[in-house]
Parts: sequence; C-alpha cells; structure tokens
Amino acid sequence: MAPVPQHYRLDTTLPAAVADYFARERRTLDAYLDLVPDRFGPGAGDPTVGPVHAVPWFYVPDLTGWRGITLARLLAADRDCPCFRLSALARDGVATLWRVLDESADGPVVVHVELRGDTGPIPGTLREALRRGYDQPPQSADDADLVSGDPANALVVFTDTRPSKRLTSPLPDATEPVSGAVLSYAPRDSMTPEQPDGTTVLDAPPALQDRTERLERLLAASLDGVGAPDARDRFVESAVETLAITHSTIGKQDLLFDVSPRVALKHGHRLDRLGVDEALSGLRTDILAQVPQSPGSADLRQTLSDLLSE
Repeated sequence: MAPVPQHYRLDTTLPAAVADYFARERRTLDAYLDLVPDRFGPGAGDPTVGPVHAVPWFYVPDLTGWRGITLARLLAADRDCPCFRLSALARDGVATLWRVLDESADGPVVVHVELRGDTGPIPGTLREALRRGYDQPPQSADDADLVSGDPANALVVFTDTRPSKRLTSPLPDATEPVSGAVLSYAPRDSMTPEQPDGTTVLDAPPALQDRTERLERLLAASLDGVGAPDARDRFVESAVETLAITHSTIGKQDLLFDVSPRVALKHGHRLDRLGVDEALSGLRTDILAQVPQSPGSADLRQTLSDLLSE
C-alpha cells in the first residue's frame, strides 16, 4: 500500500517547555494506556453489534486548535512514532485513514482528528474498520491491497469544536478492559458518548489559576533569550494576564472558547523588533479577532476591548 502523504504527517519535535506544559495531561494519558492490552481479543467490543475490535482513543473536547494538535504530537513523541492529522473535509481523507491503519501493523501511530459539527466520514470509517478487523479494502482504486493493521497500535486523539452537541457515533465503543478515555477542562454530560459504558473519564486538568501558572512558565522558557530580560518579563506577565482575562470572560459566555498560547509566542518572538508595547498591542488585536463575531457578541467584544486596553 502507498505510504501516507507527507502533508498529513506532523512534526513531533517540540521544545522541552511545551512538553512540560502538558506534563499532567501526558501522565494521565500514560496511566490510561497502561490499561490497554497489547492485543484485543476477537470477542472485544459492543455485544449488540457482534465482535468489534477496539482501538485506544482519547476524546478531548476542550482542547481545540494548538492544544489539541500539540497533545497528539507529544503523545507520538513519547512513543517515538509518527503522528498524522486527518480531516473529514479532505478529499482523500478516508483513503489516507486506511493507509494510516496499515502503518499500525509496524508499530504505534498517533492520529489526530478534529471533529467539526457533522463528524464526517473519518470517524465512521474508523468504526467500520474496527468492526471488520481492518479486512475491508480501501475505497481508492489506487490502493487495492487489503489493510493489515494492529488496532492496539492506533492511538486516536479526537478534539471537538462543538462538544456541546451530543455525540452519537463518532467514537468507537468502549471495550475490555477500557478502550476510550475522555479528558475535559469543563466536563459535562453532553461531552460524553451516548454509550459511555466502559469509558474511562480522566481527571480534569488543573484549575484556571494553575493553568495560568503553567502558561507563564511556558512563555518564559520558550522566549528565553528573546529581548532584554526586563522587557521579556514585562511581556510575559502582561500576556498571561491578557490570556487569562480573555479566557475567563469568554468562558462565562462560551465554554468552548480556547485561547491558544501560540498567539502569545508569535508576538513574543517579535519583541526584539517591535518592543513590548507593540508586541502586546498585536497580541490583544489577534485575541479579539478570535472572539466569535455575532450580533449577540458586540457587548462582550467591547468589554474585552476595554479590559485588554488597560
């Protein structure tokens, strides 16, 4: 079978500061993976649909954007294996999924899937592949070979842009002893699968204050050597405050809003050229641009603008 196209592969080389930022999540996911058997028995799965092979998966509804994809990359880096990002909107996404599953025959692979409203064909095809034990031929005429994978090697990280919409079928059924885990910053019933029997719900990540402290350490470590120490400290302190204000304010309106550290890192690396004030101005402009623009958000946008300009 043809290899997975290069544009689906993600670089798993990340700075130590980023790995430290996700230390708690990584420990939690590792604890879950310790429960996953090396092989799944042929009788594993949902008894209502017959023998279903299982796959280790994580559903991380509050980790969209930078956090979701970075956690998947770290998971792959910890296992020294390839990481792929699949989209249900891609024309060749389903054919690529079969290629990824085929690679799982040679060792672990990590797959990141961003669910967007309608879950699309990728999760559905994954479920079908697991039900059939990977014996279904790919749907592309160019890949006529049968898939030969190992379900226990395919680690799938689902993130979700609309977790408040109840999920009915995107995730494989939980199997023995466990095959799925839910990790959420704001756990609520609508974020879990319709049939959560056997699903492992992981401990929630740190509270907002603890996450703020982690963010400060991440920015300080990642920007080490950028700009004068006093300018860098001033930028980091103000950037963390800006992100915390935005996240907490938006959170009261929309729990799905996820402020990314990436925008702070982008402007922080421009300190030498722009100075602190200009870097912070750009940061705040970019953050406001992420606020959902709708008729009902005008007051919220104005409130944030006033808070961030102080």
